[in-house]
Amino acid sequence: MDLTLSPEQEAIRDAIRGVLMERSPLTRVRAVVAAEPGIDPDLWRVAGELSWLGLAAPEAAGGAGYGLPEAMLLFFELGRTLAPGPWLGTVLAAELGAPDAAAEVLAGRCRVAVIDDPADRLGAGVRLEGEARHVSDAGAADALLVLGARAVRWCPARAAGVAVDPAPSLDPTRRLARVTFAGAAAVGLDADAARLRLAATVLVAAEAVGVAERALELSVEYGKVRQQFGRPIGSFQAIKHRCADMAVRAEAARSLTVYAAVAVRDGEPDAAVAVHGAKALAGRAALANATDNVQNHGGMGYTWEADAHLYLKRAHLLEQTFGPRAAHLDALAAPWRAA
Repeated sequence: MDLTLSPEQEAIRDAIRGVLMERSPLTRVRAVVAAEPGIDPDLWRVAGELSWLGLAAPEAAGGAGYGLPEAMLLFFELGRTLAPGPWLGTVLAAELGAPDAAAEVLAGRCRVAVIDDPADRLGAGVRLEGEARHVSDAGAADALLVLGARAVRWCPARAAGVAVDPAPSLDPTRRLARVTFAGAAAVGLDADAARLRLAATVLVAAEAVGVAERALELSVEYGKVRQQFGRPIGSFQAIKHRCADMAVRAEAARSLTVYAAVAVRDGEPDAAVAVHGAKALAGRAALANATDNVQNHGGMGYTWEADAHLYLKRAHLLEQTFGPRAAHLDALAAPWRAA
Protein backbone atom coordinates (compact mmCIF):
# COMPACT_ATOMS: atom_id res chain seq x y z
CA MET A 1 0.00 0.00 0.00
CA ASP A 2 1.59 3.26 -1.18
CA LEU A 3 0.80 6.11 1.23
CA THR A 4 2.83 8.80 -0.53
CA LEU A 5 0.93 11.37 -2.55
CA SER A 6 0.84 10.77 -6.28
CA PRO A 7 1.76 13.65 -8.64
CA GLU A 8 -1.94 14.10 -9.32
CA GLN A 9 -2.75 14.30 -5.60
CA GLU A 10 0.08 16.77 -5.07
CA ALA A 11 -1.39 18.90 -7.86
CA ILE A 12 -4.82 18.78 -6.19
CA ARG A 13 -3.31 19.80 -2.85
CA ASP A 14 -1.24 22.61 -4.33
CA ALA A 15 -4.20 23.98 -6.29
CA ILE A 16 -6.44 24.01 -3.21
CA ARG A 17 -3.73 25.59 -1.07
CA GLY A 18 -3.04 28.28 -3.63
CA VAL A 19 -6.67 29.32 -3.91
CA LEU A 20 -7.22 29.33 -0.14
CA MET A 21 -4.05 31.35 0.49
CA GLU A 22 -5.17 33.93 -2.06
CA ARG A 23 -8.87 34.10 -1.31
CA SER A 24 -9.08 33.14 2.36
CA PRO A 25 -6.17 34.56 4.36
CA LEU A 26 -6.89 34.98 8.07
CA THR A 27 -7.56 38.69 7.58
CA ARG A 28 -10.39 37.71 5.24
CA VAL A 29 -11.58 34.94 7.59
CA ARG A 30 -11.81 37.46 10.46
CA ALA A 31 -13.88 39.82 8.32
CA VAL A 32 -16.18 37.04 7.11
CA VAL A 33 -16.98 35.64 10.55
CA ALA A 34 -17.61 39.11 11.96
CA ALA A 35 -20.54 39.58 9.55
CA GLU A 36 -23.58 37.60 8.44
CA PRO A 37 -24.01 34.85 7.40
CA GLY A 38 -20.54 33.95 8.70
CA ILE A 39 -19.30 32.28 5.50
CA ASP A 40 -17.71 33.51 2.28
CA PRO A 41 -20.17 32.93 -0.61
CA ASP A 42 -17.50 33.76 -3.18
CA LEU A 43 -15.18 31.08 -1.81
CA TRP A 44 -18.01 28.56 -1.90
CA ARG A 45 -18.75 29.50 -5.50
CA VAL A 46 -15.10 28.95 -6.42
CA ALA A 47 -15.07 25.65 -4.49
CA GLY A 48 -18.00 24.49 -6.61
CA GLU A 49 -16.42 25.64 -9.84
CA LEU A 50 -13.19 23.79 -9.02
CA SER A 51 -15.04 20.59 -7.96
CA TRP A 52 -13.69 20.66 -4.40
CA LEU A 53 -17.01 19.60 -2.94
CA GLY A 54 -17.32 16.65 -5.31
CA LEU A 55 -13.79 15.27 -5.06
CA ALA A 56 -15.17 12.00 -3.66
CA ALA A 57 -18.38 12.02 -5.70
CA PRO A 58 -18.70 9.73 -8.74
CA GLU A 59 -18.22 11.24 -12.19
CA ALA A 60 -21.63 9.94 -13.23
CA ALA A 61 -23.17 12.16 -10.56
CA GLY A 62 -21.19 15.21 -11.63
CA GLY A 63 -18.29 14.78 -9.21
CA ALA A 64 -14.56 14.54 -9.80
CA GLY A 65 -14.56 10.76 -9.40
CA TYR A 66 -11.77 10.51 -6.86
CA GLY A 67 -12.21 9.15 -3.33
CA LEU A 68 -11.76 9.76 0.37
CA PRO A 69 -7.96 10.35 0.20
CA GLU A 70 -8.50 13.23 -2.22
CA ALA A 71 -11.29 14.73 -0.09
CA MET A 72 -8.87 14.40 2.84
CA LEU A 73 -6.46 16.74 1.01
CA LEU A 74 -9.14 19.43 0.99
CA PHE A 75 -9.62 19.12 4.75
CA PHE A 76 -5.88 19.34 5.41
CA GLU A 77 -6.00 22.74 3.73
CA LEU A 78 -9.25 23.84 5.38
CA GLY A 79 -7.62 23.20 8.75
CA ARG A 80 -4.59 25.25 7.76
CA THR A 81 -6.71 28.26 6.77
CA LEU A 82 -9.61 27.92 9.26
CA ALA A 83 -12.04 28.47 6.41
CA PRO A 84 -15.54 28.86 7.92
CA GLY A 85 -18.62 27.01 6.74
CA PRO A 86 -20.29 23.57 6.75
CA TRP A 87 -17.67 21.90 4.57
CA LEU A 88 -17.91 18.45 6.17
CA GLY A 89 -21.62 17.92 5.68
CA THR A 90 -21.54 19.35 2.17
CA VAL A 91 -18.71 17.06 1.03
CA LEU A 92 -20.46 14.03 2.53
CA ALA A 93 -23.77 14.99 0.90
CA ALA A 94 -22.06 15.50 -2.45
CA GLU A 95 -20.68 11.97 -2.31
CA LEU A 96 -24.08 10.50 -1.42
CA GLY A 97 -26.13 12.49 -3.88
CA ALA A 98 -28.59 14.84 -2.22
CA PRO A 99 -32.28 14.35 -3.08
CA ASP A 100 -33.36 16.93 -5.69
CA ALA A 101 -30.32 19.07 -4.88
CA ALA A 102 -27.26 17.12 -6.01
CA ALA A 103 -26.19 19.69 -8.60
CA GLU A 104 -26.73 22.54 -6.14
CA VAL A 105 -24.58 20.81 -3.52
CA LEU A 106 -21.76 20.17 -5.97
CA ALA A 107 -21.88 23.79 -7.08
CA GLY A 108 -21.66 25.09 -3.52
CA ARG A 109 -25.07 26.72 -3.68
CA CYS A 110 -26.67 24.24 -1.27
CA ARG A 111 -24.65 23.98 1.93
CA VAL A 112 -25.20 21.04 4.26
CA ALA A 113 -24.52 20.71 7.99
CA VAL A 114 -23.99 17.24 9.41
CA ILE A 115 -25.53 15.99 12.67
CA ASP A 116 -23.87 12.98 14.26
CA ASP A 117 -26.53 10.92 16.02
CA PRO A 118 -25.00 7.49 16.74
CA ALA A 119 -27.56 6.73 19.47
CA ASP A 120 -30.58 7.61 17.28
CA ARG A 121 -31.79 10.21 19.76
CA LEU A 122 -33.56 11.95 16.90
CA GLY A 123 -35.38 8.75 15.97
CA ALA A 124 -34.61 6.05 13.46
CA GLY A 125 -37.41 6.66 10.97
CA VAL A 126 -38.22 9.33 8.42
CA ARG A 127 -39.70 11.64 11.07
CA LEU A 128 -37.11 13.47 13.15
CA GLU A 129 -37.95 14.33 16.74
CA GLY A 130 -35.72 15.82 19.41
CA GLU A 131 -32.82 18.21 19.82
CA ALA A 132 -29.26 18.22 18.50
CA ARG A 133 -26.84 20.53 20.25
CA HIS A 134 -23.57 22.07 19.11
CA VAL A 135 -24.19 21.52 15.39
CA SER A 136 -21.41 23.20 13.44
CA ASP A 137 -22.46 25.88 10.94
CA ALA A 138 -26.12 24.84 10.91
CA GLY A 139 -27.14 28.48 10.71
CA ALA A 140 -25.41 28.82 7.34
CA ALA A 141 -26.74 25.51 5.99
CA ASP A 142 -29.56 24.95 3.55
CA ALA A 143 -29.99 21.30 4.51
CA LEU A 144 -29.13 18.89 7.31
CA LEU A 145 -27.55 15.46 6.96
CA VAL A 146 -28.47 13.33 9.97
CA LEU A 147 -26.11 10.42 10.47
CA GLY A 148 -27.78 7.86 12.73
CA ALA A 149 -26.72 4.45 13.96
CA ARG A 150 -27.87 2.72 10.77
CA ALA A 151 -29.77 5.29 8.75
CA VAL A 152 -28.64 8.44 6.94
CA ARG A 153 -31.33 11.04 6.40
CA TRP A 154 -31.65 14.34 4.55
CA CYS A 155 -33.78 17.20 5.81
CA PRO A 156 -34.06 20.78 4.48
CA ALA A 157 -32.94 23.24 7.14
CA ARG A 158 -36.06 25.35 6.67
CA ALA A 159 -38.56 22.52 6.54
CA ALA A 160 -41.65 22.48 8.73
CA GLY A 161 -40.79 21.22 12.19
CA VAL A 162 -37.13 22.35 12.07
CA ALA A 163 -35.80 25.18 14.22
CA VAL A 164 -32.17 26.32 14.11
CA ASP A 165 -31.09 28.60 16.94
CA PRO A 166 -27.60 30.10 17.41
CA ALA A 167 -25.56 28.75 20.31
CA PRO A 168 -22.37 30.07 21.92
CA SER A 169 -19.17 28.88 20.28
CA LEU A 170 -15.62 29.00 21.61
CA ASP A 171 -14.37 29.20 18.03
CA PRO A 172 -15.42 32.41 16.22
CA THR A 173 -14.55 30.84 12.86
CA ARG A 174 -17.01 27.98 13.35
CA ARG A 175 -20.47 28.90 14.58
CA LEU A 176 -22.60 26.45 16.52
CA ALA A 177 -26.36 26.02 16.65
CA ARG A 178 -29.05 24.08 18.47
CA VAL A 179 -31.30 22.25 16.01
CA THR A 180 -34.74 21.20 17.20
CA PHE A 181 -36.91 18.76 15.28
CA ALA A 182 -40.64 18.47 15.88
CA GLY A 183 -41.80 15.65 13.63
CA ALA A 184 -39.82 17.02 10.68
CA ALA A 185 -40.08 14.94 7.52
CA ALA A 186 -36.74 13.55 6.30
CA VAL A 187 -35.68 11.51 3.30
CA GLY A 188 -33.74 8.32 3.89
CA LEU A 189 -30.58 7.97 1.80
CA ASP A 190 -29.17 4.74 0.44
CA ALA A 191 -25.92 4.85 2.37
CA ASP A 192 -23.86 2.76 4.77
CA ALA A 193 -24.03 4.78 7.98
CA ALA A 194 -21.05 3.02 9.57
CA ARG A 195 -18.81 3.61 6.57
CA LEU A 196 -19.97 7.22 6.27
CA ARG A 197 -19.19 7.84 9.95
CA LEU A 198 -15.68 6.49 9.42
CA ALA A 199 -15.23 8.75 6.41
CA ALA A 200 -16.50 11.78 8.32
CA THR A 201 -14.15 11.02 11.21
CA VAL A 202 -11.20 10.80 8.82
CA LEU A 203 -12.04 14.21 7.37
CA VAL A 204 -12.29 15.74 10.84
CA ALA A 205 -8.92 14.21 11.69
CA ALA A 206 -7.48 15.66 8.48
CA GLU A 207 -8.70 19.11 9.44
CA ALA A 208 -7.04 18.69 12.84
CA VAL A 209 -3.79 17.71 11.09
CA GLY A 210 -4.01 20.91 9.07
CA VAL A 211 -4.34 22.89 12.31
CA ALA A 212 -1.33 21.10 13.81
CA GLU A 213 0.83 21.68 10.74
CA ARG A 214 -0.04 25.35 10.39
CA ALA A 215 0.55 25.96 14.11
CA LEU A 216 4.03 24.52 13.64
CA GLU A 217 4.70 26.74 10.63
CA LEU A 218 3.55 29.84 12.47
CA SER A 219 5.89 29.03 15.36
CA VAL A 220 8.85 28.50 13.05
CA GLU A 221 8.13 31.70 11.14
CA TYR A 222 7.83 33.71 14.33
CA GLY A 223 10.96 32.13 15.83
CA LYS A 224 12.99 33.43 12.87
CA VAL A 225 11.96 37.07 13.21
CA ARG A 226 11.29 37.63 16.93
CA GLN A 227 14.47 38.61 18.73
CA GLN A 228 15.35 38.44 22.40
CA PHE A 229 18.74 39.32 23.90
CA GLY A 230 19.90 40.24 20.43
CA ARG A 231 19.16 36.82 18.92
CA PRO A 232 16.19 35.21 17.13
CA ILE A 233 14.22 33.22 19.69
CA GLY A 234 14.35 30.24 17.34
CA SER A 235 18.01 29.85 18.28
CA PHE A 236 17.11 29.06 21.89
CA GLN A 237 16.90 25.40 22.88
CA ALA A 238 13.53 25.78 24.56
CA ILE A 239 11.95 26.94 21.29
CA LYS A 240 13.89 24.45 19.16
CA HIS A 241 12.81 21.49 21.25
CA ARG A 242 9.21 22.63 21.37
CA CYS A 243 9.08 23.03 17.58
CA ALA A 244 10.71 19.62 17.12
CA ASP A 245 8.01 18.03 19.27
CA MET A 246 5.37 19.86 17.24
CA ALA A 247 6.85 18.50 14.00
CA VAL A 248 6.83 14.92 15.29
CA ARG A 249 3.20 15.19 16.43
CA ALA A 250 2.06 16.65 13.11
CA GLU A 251 3.89 14.07 10.99
CA ALA A 252 2.68 11.11 13.04
CA ALA A 253 -0.91 12.37 12.88
CA ARG A 254 -0.70 13.01 9.14
CA SER A 255 0.74 9.55 8.44
CA LEU A 256 -1.96 7.69 10.33
CA THR A 257 -4.72 9.88 8.88
CA VAL A 258 -3.53 9.16 5.35
CA TYR A 259 -3.51 5.43 6.09
CA ALA A 260 -6.99 5.65 7.61
CA ALA A 261 -8.34 7.36 4.49
CA VAL A 262 -6.86 4.70 2.21
CA ALA A 263 -8.04 1.89 4.50
CA VAL A 264 -11.63 3.18 4.49
CA ARG A 265 -11.56 3.64 0.73
CA ASP A 266 -10.26 0.12 0.17
CA GLY A 267 -12.40 -1.55 2.83
CA GLU A 268 -9.40 -2.85 4.76
CA PRO A 269 -10.21 -5.04 7.81
CA ASP A 270 -8.42 -2.64 10.15
CA ALA A 271 -10.07 0.49 8.75
CA ALA A 272 -12.06 1.25 11.93
CA VAL A 273 -8.97 0.77 14.11
CA ALA A 274 -6.99 3.15 11.89
CA VAL A 275 -9.74 5.75 12.00
CA HIS A 276 -10.00 5.66 15.79
CA GLY A 277 -6.24 6.00 16.05
CA ALA A 278 -6.08 8.82 13.53
CA LYS A 279 -8.77 10.85 15.27
CA ALA A 280 -7.12 10.39 18.67
CA LEU A 281 -3.65 11.24 17.37
CA ALA A 282 -4.72 14.15 15.18
CA GLY A 283 -6.85 15.69 17.93
CA ARG A 284 -3.96 15.52 20.37
CA ALA A 285 -1.53 16.96 17.81
CA ALA A 286 -3.82 19.89 17.02
CA LEU A 287 -4.41 20.76 20.67
CA ALA A 288 -0.78 20.36 21.73
CA ASN A 289 0.66 22.20 18.73
CA ALA A 290 -1.82 25.04 18.95
CA THR A 291 -1.06 25.41 22.65
CA ASP A 292 2.68 25.39 22.02
CA ASN A 293 2.21 27.94 19.25
CA VAL A 294 0.62 30.33 21.74
CA GLN A 295 3.56 29.75 24.09
CA ASN A 296 6.12 30.29 21.34
CA HIS A 297 4.54 33.65 20.53
CA GLY A 298 5.04 34.77 24.13
CA GLY A 299 2.84 37.54 25.50
CA MET A 300 1.42 38.51 22.11
CA GLY A 301 0.25 34.93 21.60
CA TYR A 302 -2.57 35.60 24.05
CA THR A 303 -3.86 38.70 22.25
CA TRP A 304 -6.88 38.91 19.98
CA GLU A 305 -4.77 40.49 17.24
CA ALA A 306 -2.46 37.47 16.99
CA ASP A 307 -3.80 34.47 15.09
CA ALA A 308 -2.48 31.81 17.46
CA HIS A 309 -5.63 31.67 19.59
CA LEU A 310 -7.81 30.99 16.56
CA TYR A 311 -6.00 27.71 15.87
CA LEU A 312 -6.24 26.69 19.51
CA LYS A 313 -10.00 27.32 19.51
CA ARG A 314 -10.50 25.35 16.29
CA ALA A 315 -8.46 22.51 17.80
CA HIS A 316 -10.74 22.40 20.85
CA LEU A 317 -13.83 22.29 18.64
CA LEU A 318 -12.43 19.56 16.39
CA GLU A 319 -11.55 17.52 19.48
CA GLN A 320 -15.28 17.21 20.23
CA THR A 321 -16.42 16.67 16.63
CA PHE A 322 -17.26 13.03 15.87
CA GLY A 323 -16.04 11.91 19.26
CA PRO A 324 -13.38 13.17 21.67
CA ARG A 325 -10.02 11.49 22.03
CA ALA A 326 -11.14 9.49 25.08
CA ALA A 327 -14.01 7.91 23.14
CA HIS A 328 -11.72 6.78 20.33
CA LEU A 329 -9.16 5.41 22.77
CA ASP A 330 -11.97 3.49 24.47
CA ALA A 331 -12.96 2.05 21.11
CA LEU A 332 -9.38 0.95 20.49
CA ALA A 333 -9.23 -0.69 23.92
CA ALA A 334 -12.60 -2.45 23.63
CA PRO A 335 -11.26 -5.72 22.10
CA TRP A 336 -8.74 -6.12 24.92
CA ARG A 337 -11.39 -5.40 27.52
CA ALA A 338 -13.70 -7.99 25.98
CA ALA A 339 -10.92 -10.55 26.01
